[in-house]
Amino acid sequence: MTVRDAKQAIAIAEGAVSQRVLLATDGVEPSPINVFGERVVVERGRDVPALVNRSAALAASGERVALVASARDLTAARDALAHIAARRLGLVVHCLDNGPEGVDAPSDLGSSSALSLADLPWGMLVAVGAAESLDLSLVARRAAEDSGCPFFVVHEKSSAATSRRSELLVAPTREMGDSFLGGARLAPPPGGDMRAVGARVPFALASALREMEALSVRRLDVLERAPAGDASLALVGFGATGEAMVGQVARLRAGGHEVAAVRVVAWRPFPGPRLVKALSRAVAVCVIDAVDRPLSGSPLGVELKAAFSDALTWAPGYPGIGRIPRIVSGVCPPGRAMTPRDVDALLEHLSSDDRAERTVVLDRG
Repeated sequence: MTVRDAKQAIAIAEGAVSQRVLLATDGVEPSPINVFGERVVVERGRDVPALVNRSAALAASGERVALVASARDLTAARDALAHIAARRLGLVVHCLDNGPEGVDAPSDLGSSSALSLADLPWGMLVAVGAAESLDLSLVARRAAEDSGCPFFVVHEKSSAATSRRSELLVAPTREMGDSFLGGARLAPPPGGDMRAVGARVPFALASALREMEALSVRRLDVLERAPAGDASLALVGFGATGEAMVGQVARLRAGGHEVAAVRVVAWRPFPGPRLVKALSRAVAVCVIDAVDRPLSGSPLGVELKAAFSDALTWAPGYPGIGRIPRIVSGVCPPGRAMTPRDVDALLEHLSSDDRAERTVVLDRG
């Protein structure tokens, strides 16, 4: 089937495997019967905190539950979301990109609202485009149920160059549901406290990504890297901003630039060791966020610097390094697409000497 956006992809995924789908948005129409032959009950409402509490009650009763809401509205339900994690309920919440229309402040745009939930003990994946929205919705479901940790899936629109592209996807089948999720019955949550649950999440997520990659024949990992080898200069981002930079690497390398790009897919658990391994041989790294937090630093830049600090001090699980690349933190204003001209300007700035500014902000276009 041809799918154009994240809402259609969510409908396909949750209509195939869920028993109950709670919607605080329009445009998501799940199948009435899932692949296991069970009825999919859809509940709609605009009171997101009430829907979060309703999701928790249904998941605690043993139903496979999904909630779809805007990230901005979910921030009003932080206490209820934290309670879900404490109860080890493996449900999935889909956070839709607010987009630039009808918002009051830059903090409401793009992933800004979603990242304000990142301190909760939930997994968080950032999907770009319909195919990845479908795949990561199912990955999050499998990882949540295996680990007992609920998952957010943040759905971002693809970059301007590809946003109108339709993608041909294959809907999940009963065979896939049986092999990937273990059938219609929801297993009881694994035992242990939240610390034990957190220790299981990386393994559950890695296993789900590997199996979904084999089923979908699409590359899936906690990060996307282009090219596979090392480079002296590197660009790092997540969501549509990261996708735009990865998409420019071939052009830049054809022009003689030794540059690589990395897009972060898993925000929680954050793939710090993998990022350090991918970037440790770079001379300079530019981290671009579509989140503007001038008083606290860019979220991805802060995470990356912390990962390199752990590696430099030989923290367990991190590759040993002897130096940290020069890291430049940049901001692409929320609601603004990254362009090839932006990427060229960032690369020029990254190629300058150590006296160059360590913080850059792209103009609002």
